[in-house]
Amino acid sequence: MEQSGGSGNAPAQEDTLEEAAGAAGSGDLLAQLEAERARAEEEHQRYLRALADFANYKKRVAEQESRLRQFATRELVLKILPIIDDFERALTSAEESQNFEALRDGLVMTLRKLMTVLESEGVQPIEAVGREFDPSMHEAVMRVEDSEHPENTIVHELQKGYTLASEVIRPSRVSVAVSGGSGQEEEE
Repeated sequence: MEQSGGSGNAPAQEDTLEEAAGAAGSGDLLAQLEAERARAEEEHQRYLRALADFANYKKRVAEQESRLRQFATRELVLKILPIIDDFERALTSAEESQNFEALRDGLVMTLRKLMTVLESEGVQPIEAVGREFDPSMHEAVMRVEDSEHPENTIVHELQKGYTLASEVIRPSRVSVAVSGGSGQEEEE
């Protein structure tokens, strides 16, 4: 009987050991689950901080860009203000003297100063008359029948175009030569 009782006890002990191991295993699993949950929460908080840091960074960059634009505009305005003063002096002088030549000379000098300021900022006029029409730099507003110029050559500049740092900021408005025909101008 002892043997049968002993062998009867063995399965009961094994069940108890398995339950104990299972209980210990589930405790380990719960501990692991809690650790993973804590790590996930920590990662989520890190993500939220990074998101807030990025939003703050974008705000700082936008503010810096705004200040840079204001500074650049201020510098340009300070360069242009003396030219405005020259225009005002030329107009006052012309009103007092009624001298057209003096007004013209004053305006020419003032225009030169303005162009010098623009060139110092990287603005360049686009060469047009006598050049081949280039749609990336010129806007054809008229076609003119002309036997003196080759086809597709600019014969008149109606409005000067400009580049800034090699980028067209305003195309030249031009008349372009076409060959033959009635000799009349056509608007495009």
